[in-house]
Amino acid sequence: MKRIGPSLAGLVMVAGMMAIPCPAQNAQKIVDEYVRAIGGEKAVAAQRTQSISGSVRVKGTGDDEDSSESLGTYSLVVKAPNKFYSEFGVGAARDVVAFNGKSAWEKNGGAAAVTLTGPSAFEAEAEARYLNGRLVHLKRDKVGVHLVGNADVHSQTAYQVELAFSPEVKRELFFDTGTHLLVREIRPAIGAATGEGAASGTGSVQTDYFDYRAVKGVMEPQSMEVTRDGKTYTISVTHIDLNSDVSDAIFNFPSNDKRPLPDIPQLLRDLNANQRAIEEIQKHYTCHLTVEELKVDSKGDVTSKSMKEYDSYFIGEDEVRRLIAKDGKPLEGDEKNKEEERFSKQFDELKKKQAELENDPKKQEKQQERDDEQISDFLRAETFTNPRREIFRGHEVIVFDFAANPDYRPRNLNESIAQKLGGVVWVDEEARDVARLEARFMDSAKIGGGLVGAISKGTNLVIEQAKVNDEVWLPTYAEVHASARLAFVHFKANEIDRYTDYRKFGSEVKLGGAVPLDAPPANAPSTAPPPSTPPQNTTPEKPQ
Repeated sequence: MKRIGPSLAGLVMVAGMMAIPCPAQNAQKIVDEYVRAIGGEKAVAAQRTQSISGSVRVKGTGDDEDSSESLGTYSLVVKAPNKFYSEFGVGAARDVVAFNGKSAWEKNGGAAAVTLTGPSAFEAEAEARYLNGRLVHLKRDKVGVHLVGNADVHSQTAYQVELAFSPEVKRELFFDTGTHLLVREIRPAIGAATGEGAASGTGSVQTDYFDYRAVKGVMEPQSMEVTRDGKTYTISVTHIDLNSDVSDAIFNFPSNDKRPLPDIPQLLRDLNANQRAIEEIQKHYTCHLTVEELKVDSKGDVTSKSMKEYDSYFIGEDEVRRLIAKDGKPLEGDEKNKEEERFSKQFDELKKKQAELENDPKKQEKQQERDDEQISDFLRAETFTNPRREIFRGHEVIVFDFAANPDYRPRNLNESIAQKLGGVVWVDEEARDVARLEARFMDSAKIGGGLVGAISKGTNLVIEQAKVNDEVWLPTYAEVHASARLAFVHFKANEIDRYTDYRKFGSEVKLGGAVPLDAPPANAPSTAPPPSTPPQNTTPEKPQ
């Protein structure tokens, strides 16, 4: 297994509603009726941009409601296929959330803009798909739809439907049973300020829609009521503009840092050249690894979970794992003996391979040539935009977005796959290593012209690292949601890896400011059993 390096999730809770079975309807039929009610698939699909502006009355939850009311502005700009910019302005403060097709960011009041990560980034990407798609192509876009039942909205009966963009990213929609129009939606809040991974029932946003009117053949609400963070925002729409020219610049990350930024392609080449030095340091570390695998149904609901725990060791560019427990139960008897035999064989093989590489300059040269070629393939197939400086987990980093280069024709499989990718990278410029990587397939990638297999659009990956002992970035968190086909076999993978309890042979380990998402901080008591005691020397000899 290759080393993880350069190479999720508020649940929507609807309170105070009793779901009533509704056998006469199904979710897709309800959605289809909505699309027809607002103008039909053709009219909706013709919308490439949408700009909405309005005035806002904001009412807080204080004892004196009149004194807590204030006035402001509202803006929403949407651009196909997957960009949006949302802004609430009250006084001099502006709260902004945006997704530029590759990365999400937010800016709250006078605070500096920040790139969103984890669940908030997934929610923002889903919001971009939702606002642009208008529920027209749910099956094509691999969005699950499920009928919950009936609910009461403003004393009227509504169908309650759940959308699932992934097992962790869902929202609730409510459609009037008479008009078929959308009257309410509830989704998790987006943004670090509202708390990533907020507890169930908290951090949600409810939007109610009123007064639909036709705008260029499509029914649009002229009034909205948004409830979030203990405040109610009553929006009166003053202008809606469809299919006007919208510059991509509005969706891009705003930066006030005037310091010069490095050339991104050269920075990536430097990262690649630095890998040998990183591997030399990381071989002295071992850690505990917890792997959580999720199985989901066609609706996107999690049907089962399994947990495996490992001792993890690094040998060159490879990671070798020794299974020590399943679902909280340590391996015993024959199962443990078989795993020890498998681990020992793999460890010895990788150790031999690494020794041969270290003792053969020609093999090292060929390995470097392959690594350089892969980087070159990636650089040719991608474009790099929005470079900026940010503070991430206590460290200053360079952040940039990447997406397919539309003017380049792929020459090989690596380039063909790379050209389907988009995402964002956080790089420690000084250490020349990746702190975090988010990547998603913006389109399906065919292998062997589709005969061998294919990786589905929407497949995504997150990798995060932490600086350990102030000397090296090591993996702390990885999350994969994949849908693919190999020949005629279709499969899905949903896996979360958490690396904890790093130990250096013969020394104490200190984590820097970085911590894995959804994991306890470095100084918190560990809930996982420690890894097997490593040998007290400076080379990764096979543990006993």
